[in-house]
Amino acid sequence: MGTIDLSKSIKLSGKIGPVIAYVTKDGKQAFRNYTKPQNPRTPKQMAHRTKFALANQALSPLNTIIKRGYPDDKNAYRRLVGKAYHEAVTGDYPHYSFDYGKVQIAAGKLQLPADIYLQFHPLSHTISLGWNPQLPLSSQPGSDNDKLYVVCFNTENPLEIKTLNGGTRAAGKTSLHLPGDWQLDTTHFWIYLVAHDLQKNSNSIYLIPE
Repeated sequence: MGTIDLSKSIKLSGKIGPVIAYVTKDGKQAFRNYTKPQNPRTPKQMAHRTKFALANQALSPLNTIIKRGYPDDKNAYRRLVGKAYHEAVTGDYPHYSFDYGKVQIAAGKLQLPADIYLQFHPLSHTISLGWNPQLPLSSQPGSDNDKLYVVCFNTENPLEIKTLNGGTRAAGKTSLHLPGDWQLDTTHFWIYLVAHDLQKNSNSIYLIPE
């Protein structure tokens, strides 16, 4: 059996048999009896758990995309899960659904273009995007060579998220091919811009094909 000399500077933290050791905010060693956590299954608790699980499950495939869209926010994913819990999960327990249109996968001060549209062409299985290449406001960040990115996410193939380079702001349009097995009703689209020096992002915008 080992022994611990608490007169030294060591601080204990964790479960030791029936006792929990922890350090208080002012740095003092403290102990309390271990109490088995309760696991209530009230309707309200079950609804909360189901709603939170859906928000996390829906955003999990977009984790890497979100990190790119919020390069200066290390807690962006967790924050967006919380936001999605309150805003994107719709319906009543247990029949919840998820509204991807409520999710902003990128944020920043770079200007978005005006007059954005998205069209789907079923015969070629392509999408066409168009936008006004002119900067809406001269007083806010933006330039002709800002890069436009298109995020395509199919919920039936969550591991096949595509972030496609749509050219520059000045181009005003782009056309992209989608995988042949992607159905439009399970595919979601966002666009956002990145400055040519990679120092600024725009907000993302969720697009619904016309």
